[in-house]
Amino acid sequence: MAFIAIILNILNVDWYKTNYINGIIIVVVLGILQGSVLEFPIQTIATLLVGGETRMTKKGKSNGYTIVLNYNLLALSTDEIDECMETMYEAFMGNLSPNVSAVLVSATNAEDLKNYEIEVVQKYRSIIYDELYTEGISFAKDDFDSINKLHLEHVWKLYEDMNRTLFIQEYLHDICDRYAREFMVIHRVSRVLRKCGQYQDLMLLSDGDDEAFSYCDDKQYGKAARRYGEPLFYESEDVTNIFGRKFDYTMVLDGDTGVPKGGVFELLDIAAANPDRGIIQPSIKLYCKKTDTIFMHLETMRQFIYEPMTNAIMALLEQSAYFGKAMIKNRIYIDNVIGNRNNLIERVPIDVLSHDTFEAAILQPLYAGSTYLLEAPSFNFITWSIRERRWNRGEVLLAMYFWKTGIGKPMRWVQKKMLKEKFNETKLRTESKLDFVSSYVAYSALRQMIMKPLLLFYVIIHISVHLRYRYASIILVMFMVLIFPKFATCTRKNYKYVLIETLASILQFTPEAMVGCVRIVKAVQANLGANIRWVPQRSVEDEFRNSNPFISSFKHLWGYSLFAVVCGTLVILFLERAILITIMLGTLFLLPLYTGVTSLPLKPEVKEDATLAVIDIENKCECYEQCHVSRDSGLGSSISNIEYCTKL
Repeated sequence: MAFIAIILNILNVDWYKTNYINGIIIVVVLGILQGSVLEFPIQTIATLLVGGETRMTKKGKSNGYTIVLNYNLLALSTDEIDECMETMYEAFMGNLSPNVSAVLVSATNAEDLKNYEIEVVQKYRSIIYDELYTEGISFAKDDFDSINKLHLEHVWKLYEDMNRTLFIQEYLHDICDRYAREFMVIHRVSRVLRKCGQYQDLMLLSDGDDEAFSYCDDKQYGKAARRYGEPLFYESEDVTNIFGRKFDYTMVLDGDTGVPKGGVFELLDIAAANPDRGIIQPSIKLYCKKTDTIFMHLETMRQFIYEPMTNAIMALLEQSAYFGKAMIKNRIYIDNVIGNRNNLIERVPIDVLSHDTFEAAILQPLYAGSTYLLEAPSFNFITWSIRERRWNRGEVLLAMYFWKTGIGKPMRWVQKKMLKEKFNETKLRTESKLDFVSSYVAYSALRQMIMKPLLLFYVIIHISVHLRYRYASIILVMFMVLIFPKFATCTRKNYKYVLIETLASILQFTPEAMVGCVRIVKAVQANLGANIRWVPQRSVEDEFRNSNPFISSFKHLWGYSLFAVVCGTLVILFLERAILITIMLGTLFLLPLYTGVTSLPLKPEVKEDATLAVIDIENKCECYEQCHVSRDSGLGSSISNIEYCTKL
């Protein structure tokens, strides 16, 4: 198909009127651009042929498997901590079992925030204790209707043959206390490998290693290496609780990743039927409330529309990408990605951001589309762009490792010139050999990223080339990207959403030929060591919530509108046949308006008084302490104390 496209491009050029060099350049650029977008119609055709329905993944019995729900956080504010802890609490209580633990691995620097993390964990432990105590009393009374159904099945039925009075007096406190203590936070000593290092060290701690041995070689990693033998985590009761437990699986999660009720049990059953897979990758479903922004609803809509294509391609490849949020088999991961003290592997580069590409290359994740994790979409175009820029920086780093001679060496040379004595040369200890499927998955984001400068270059150079059908090529490209995939996803039920998403995509992604190139340039600059200012997403969200979204949008994007006005004026005055540039500049000018409109909530939020919630948490903490005082003083769990707890 790419070869046919190149032939058609050659025939489309009027070589009698066109400079040969310009003609050759546009044929090459169009060939690469069309080759990059050909995967969209191929995926569409594949979806039409094999079907885009969700496949049910084979399951087994996982009664004995243990798992830790691992949330990873580097907090800059108490709000981030509150959000992460609430999400971790919901995941833990929605999948409560003797074999499930929850651990926040914190890389937070500020001491006051670290102390706050510990404080919030204690509050949630109190809540967990109180909720389970209440359920335990109901269980003792055979009042099963008032008990969470999953808790009844996975927790309380373990004690159904026990004498109820004995259960209350001798066991209930210890049961509740045991589960409360499985809600943990540990603070990492090192920042090596960032998030990837957080869950790697958690796995090693669980495996019985509490001192660093990986990424300690200063000959390999220079100043980025950590000290051999230093503690992995700061000493605490939770670190002691995890040490040597040898969890079978680690569910790697971000601070805002939700786990549906019972989802962990489904994933463990899938893992039981696929013991050779190092990663079980559930689908990621975006979710939002009616009070969330229009942009968030558009992102959720977009994912819903394209989900059939994801299902079809993953089924054909029999392999998935690793999305950075998935269930990992600890033994396979340690043996193939980290290594041990006598045989270091260290397959993930120490400075890489997109660690999941290297992990997926060796562990070949299984896509479990029948299960899912929950994640909130970006708040608006600004936060989406910030995330994209961060990902672009990761892709640039990947390119330096994928093509060490063509990209890696020149980039390292420029880094050395710019950073001088601050330059730190690093090496990859173990390279990953990618097969065809792994390569296709690994290079996917790079292919999409390179489309933007190619598209911009084409829009500019096509003015100097005489084409027989001037807009046929670019119309074909846009058709393959925006329209043709809808043939595999549009139905009578969702056609309205498809139309809305298509219109929004035109407004959002047409300026990407320019905006995307700016992001790539900043990502390259950041990798070269330039002092690039990265605006935290949460601060942008707070700004938009507390001010007029149109003013905030213009504050962040006014440069694009000004650029569009200046260039648009010059184009109208001095250029002919510049419709493509005019369209791009027009959507670029409208970008602040589009951002302002889509930053509005779909439905206004009704603020509630949070006082009751605070009082409730404090009461539950008091309840937790009261029960502990009663037990520790030798009084036992008397009925009066139990009634006191259940009332609260």
